[in-house]
Amino acid sequence: MNQTFSAPQVVCRPAIARDHADIAEFCKGIWEGGDYVPDVWQHWYNDPHGILVTAEYKGHAIGCSKLSLIDDGQWWLEGVRVDPNHQGLKVGSRMHYYLTDWWTEHCDGTLRLLTENPAMVHLCEKTGYIKTQELRGYNAKPIAEPTDNFSPAMDINEAATFATASESLQLTDNLIDFGWRIGTPNEHIFEKYSGYKADFVHTFYWWKGKQGLFSAWEDEEEDKRQLVLGVLACAVKDVPAMMTDIRRFAARKKFNRVFMLAFLKPEFLAQLEQAGFSTSWENYLRLFERQKS
Repeated sequence: MNQTFSAPQVVCRPAIARDHADIAEFCKGIWEGGDYVPDVWQHWYNDPHGILVTAEYKGHAIGCSKLSLIDDGQWWLEGVRVDPNHQGLKVGSRMHYYLTDWWTEHCDGTLRLLTENPAMVHLCEKTGYIKTQELRGYNAKPIAEPTDNFSPAMDINEAATFATASESLQLTDNLIDFGWRIGTPNEHIFEKYSGYKADFVHTFYWWKGKQGLFSAWEDEEEDKRQLVLGVLACAVKDVPAMMTDIRRFAARKKFNRVFMLAFLKPEFLAQLEQAGFSTSWENYLRLFERQKS
């Protein structure tokens, strides 16, 4: 009697609790041990919206990815990780297909993701995603000069109304970085991301008696505090002045750097550079999206 043996297969499925140990182990070799995914795993696992998917091979989790709900009708694909010891099994592609199919079946609105990986770019184009934006990190040093042009924005609805109508937001096609998640702003999403449960809690500030508005959160990189900018809303002609004042604001708050994920729009970049912002990034991120009515 002849016996037949089937080769092990990569299987994508919803994550289960025991997957965390495998994911945390192989993530030790990613970003020199500084990968955030093991830290947010439990939060993602308990998230009632979207889905956390795991790629299993020979009884172990060798990959993961998360589909998250940013706001009604706005979805984000993030956290794609593959065990470096299991490259060549098309794990990333399998998870991408799985999550895209899951979103198509269960969700509506818009699904977005950011990538600089050429293989992922090709995969997105192959699976019906459209590239809509290009982004790159820009930064500037704080300026140790006084400024009293800022005040807290206490009314989030007022801030959202101002921002969505601003000229500067039109330069980015009405898109904002909410913390490595790109979305279309509205009153609800502003309220959500100003709450203490948000992944990146935005604090909103008025500039020059409500002539402008910005939001920011604190991050650390190489043990240095950086002020990360999200919302930037004002008249286009005022962008250099407001951004320069933000550098002064950062110095007053004892930050080492001001950082933002900037949309590569020539008119907007010219304003940033006039305010002393520059980039050291060699590559850029591509924003892809799929629409579903």
